Amino acid sequence: MSAVVFPVDPAHADQIGDLKAQAAQISQKLVQDQLEIDAYQQQYSAASERVADDTRVIAELGQQISRDQTQINTDMHAVRALAIRTYMSADSQLSSTAEALFAVDPVTAQVAIEYSSLATGNIQSDLDSLHGAQQTSYADQATLRQQQRQDQQSQAQQAAALQAANSTKSQLQSLQSQVTGQLAAAISAQAAAQAAKAAAAVAAAQRAAAAKGPTSTGSTSSTQATQGSSLPDPALNPFLQCVVQAESGGNYQAVSPDGTYMGAFQFTQATWDLAAQAAGLPYLVGVPPNLATKAEQDTVAVALYSLDGQQPWLGDRCS
Repeated sequence: MSAVVFPVDPAHADQIGDLKAQAAQISQKLVQDQLEIDAYQQQYSAASERVADDTRVIAELGQQISRDQTQINTDMHAVRALAIRTYMSADSQLSSTAEALFAVDPVTAQVAIEYSSLATGNIQSDLDSLHGAQQTSYADQATLRQQQRQDQQSQAQQAAALQAANSTKSQLQSLQSQVTGQLAAAISAQAAAQAAKAAAAVAAAQRAAAAKGPTSTGSTSSTQATQGSSLPDPALNPFLQCVVQAESGGNYQAVSPDGTYMGAFQFTQATWDLAAQAAGLPYLVGVPPNLATKAEQDTVAVALYSLDGQQPWLGDRCS
């Protein structure tokens, strides 16, 4: 006996198939979206780091410009002080210079004049150098601010992309929940339809058996469930009558050598459990088929045949 696969109503099959396909597509899309979110997150983090670096470098340049300005102000003050002293003592300096030219060693006077000129020139040279450095810092700062604006724009774009991806993910998760709910409802409806079909087949077989009058119940085990003692034994169609003989020789307590197949119809436990549920006999789930009564085994076999036809017994001489 092969593993059973219940057929379903075509409309239900189409609906369940469509919902399963839709759920699979959503799951795949969610995986792709998560990968995109991870990439956007990395790009956003990198853009944020660049903006932070720009802010730090701009701040450092601002501090350098401030230090340069302080030094320029100091040197300018020194130049102004020197100019004032030169102006205030212009006459005395001129006379001192003349005296130096005529009264002091000309070489010594020349050195003094050159020293004074160099001192003033050095200060002006320092000022020029500082002004140049300051202008360079201003230019660098302007370039960095432009770069910062570009990096901030990139950061905003990555943030928007990340937000959109998260929004899409949220929508997909909501849709996934909706489809999952619809799929569960469809599967439940399918199970109910199968149970109704099996119950109808069992009822019809029982009515047929009742119309023919009492039938032999066959031998039963002492461990059989008491619920089955009063269960009407349904009539078996010719195919199922053949199966009983082909599979077990009519022995309702038969068990295959490896213990896999049990009872007159040689059910596997998994197939038995499914068919017992469909037959409306849930108390038989988990009970080995060979320990069930003849009426119970016949009822489960009728229910299984109504759902799956000859499929569970393909390969024996009856099929």
